[in-house]
Amino acid sequence: MKYKKQIMKSLSRLNIILLLFISFGCSKGDNRTKQEAELTVTDVDGNIYNTIKMGNQIWMLENLKTTKYNDGSPITLYTFEEHGNNWGSLDKQEAFYQWASTEDLNNVFDEELPFDYYGAMYNHFAIESGMLAPQGWRIPTEADFRELENFLASDGHTGNEATVLKTETGWLPGFGGGTNLYGFNGLPNGYVSALGTPTFGQGVCTWATSNVIGDNLLSQRRILVQLLDQNTIFFDDAAIQIGAGIRCIKE
Repeated sequence: MKYKKQIMKSLSRLNIILLLFISFGCSKGDNRTKQEAELTVTDVDGNIYNTIKMGNQIWMLENLKTTKYNDGSPITLYTFEEHGNNWGSLDKQEAFYQWASTEDLNNVFDEELPFDYYGAMYNHFAIESGMLAPQGWRIPTEADFRELENFLASDGHTGNEATVLKTETGWLPGFGGGTNLYGFNGLPNGYVSALGTPTFGQGVCTWATSNVIGDNLLSQRRILVQLLDQNTIFFDDAAIQIGAGIRCIKE
């Protein structure tokens, strides 16, 4: 009888240990899965973006590449052959995207770049659709970028906010690369002129904000955020006909 009781006690202890092990293992696994899921976001096209927390914000580490709105409907791919000078037309008011130019006329890269290396460029009416960003994400405001700028300054980079966001390579020699200190990958995607022409690739990084100034469509201007040949971030109010890349922020 005494031997039987000892066996029962041993089995009870074993059961408790097994339950604790299973509970701990499941909990740890669930947390890890949740954390891994928060590191990336997927758009409606299936593109996967890495993310980073900067201060109180969470940003994508690549420019948006979606060719569809977040409801699955397609965005028109702009080509000059098919659409002429309608990229920035305020009369046609058609939403377009095009891929940022990967022409390497200055031989900055040794290898050929993939077509989507710099991400997509969107015109005013695509941006104004309000349906470009994946669910739970959005196009940042000027205030969002100002907050990012303030975080970088408070983290010891006052006067060098652009430098730490820019990539180390890929820039024209006269414009210089950055340090990419946080892995933010600010690439020189250029911008798109009002006529639909890719402009200043490898010389400037241009991101659109959701801020539009003015009530009259003919005189409205959008705040663009640019990384240039200077160490600080440049905030420009440009004609809404200008096309730009988009770096999304989590809502």
